[in-house]
Amino acid sequence: MKRLIALLLALCLAGCSAPASAPQTEEHETYRIADGAGSGSLLLAGQGEHGSLDRLSTGDLPVTLDGKEASVADLKDGMLVTVYFTGGMQMSYPGGFYEPLRLEAETAGADDRVGLALQALEDLWSEDTALNENIEQLSVYIDEALVPNAAERAAVVWRFAELHQILDPLTYSWQELCDEGYVNEEELSWEKGCYFELKAAEDAGTGKTLRFDAQKWRGGLAAIFYDGCTGRRNADGSWSYQRGAFAIA
Repeated sequence: MKRLIALLLALCLAGCSAPASAPQTEEHETYRIADGAGSGSLLLAGQGEHGSLDRLSTGDLPVTLDGKEASVADLKDGMLVTVYFTGGMQMSYPGGFYEPLRLEAETAGADDRVGLALQALEDLWSEDTALNENIEQLSVYIDEALVPNAAERAAVVWRFAELHQILDPLTYSWQELCDEGYVNEEELSWEKGCYFELKAAEDAGTGKTLRFDAQKWRGGLAAIFYDGCTGRRNADGSWSYQRGAFAIA
């Protein structure tokens, strides 16, 4: 009788025990480093039509560069990287990784157009600062001809707004701001915000040279422009640029 009770108890405990967890599947995604190389916190722009914008804390993450062992100090903004991870993605914006495993970087294909756009926007911000003083809203329009990848354009806007502590930046063009009611089209004013634009010139160029116009606008008589800016890509994928002719409204 005791043996029967012991057997029944063992069967009951076996039935109640949790099943063994299945091993997690390793996944990977390809990104471009949009910002943060060397800081320990990478802002990553997914490649492809539906690429996402994600953050990665490098910490002690294993890194290879062109197939050879490297460190996070070897990473540069504009590099293409593949992140291997398990556990899925964090549902935030930018997103994040629950369990990053390693990062593989390449020197080939480096192209830091995000850095070029951020440099031009910072120059606009620093010029005639009264136009962006005490703003609560921000919209940044970046021409697709300058930064073709949608996630990289989103990275520019998000990082620029983060640097200036502005929440929920917009990506509307000036006309879209009017259509959505942010800008008073009749009075030509945006009381609470400022509009930044980087627009490709008609002869925008391709590859190693880009030509564009830049502007900052808060009202019909409150705007500045740089017409005919020229960006040039260096051998390592970084960009430098010369500002164009300055004008003020």
